[in-house]
Amino acid sequence: MLNEMFLKVKPELLPAYSDETPGDAALFNMAGDYSYLSEGYYLSQDACLRGKRVFPSPEEILDAYVVPLALEKARQNKIATPEYKITNDEFGIEPPVLLYPINPFSDRFELVSTLEDAPKKFRTVTRLGKYAACVQELPHDDYRIDTLRCIMGKTLTEEYHEFAWKAFKTFGLPLMKIRVIVTSSQYLFSSICPLEFDQLTLNEKKILEGIGTWQD
Repeated sequence: MLNEMFLKVKPELLPAYSDETPGDAALFNMAGDYSYLSEGYYLSQDACLRGKRVFPSPEEILDAYVVPLALEKARQNKIATPEYKITNDEFGIEPPVLLYPINPFSDRFELVSTLEDAPKKFRTVTRLGKYAACVQELPHDDYRIDTLRCIMGKTLTEEYHEFAWKAFKTFGLPLMKIRVIVTSSQYLFSSICPLEFDQLTLNEKKILEGIGTWQD
């Protein structure tokens, strides 16, 4: 796959992007890990420098993996999100919450269920206070946290078909794992992390059949 990381897709097969690439095929970077300074990141950057219209662009990548930016982008596109705040204060945390680091080098998160756990987990996420944290509020009643595997806006999990397509239209990442907070009444977008092509199952790879042709 190292020489075939781009899927060339005809606009009519992806209506969400036909307006942005009229009369021309779109290139989708299928590396799956687009983390800052990764191979996937540089593949998109190089394609942009060569004048190609590529998804995701370097700007889309950075927005998607920085949790507060992703939350705001989701909200702007009418995807429900939890309430959150950015803080350096470990004593202002009221469990239950999800803690995310705000730095480009880590996607580790922590679930904080009790006040006793908060200081230690906060220091872990913030690297002893070096970075701020994004604190997402969780419901006090029943909820669960799902990880949705999204392949070109599609998923093998039926209940998430609509959610996956909307997330794909919003963020432009061909491959992504989306953390979702599920309550009794709604799905709340929490964050995005990499889904590498080599991690796809056979059935997930079948989703790509007929969508486009591989390009180097």
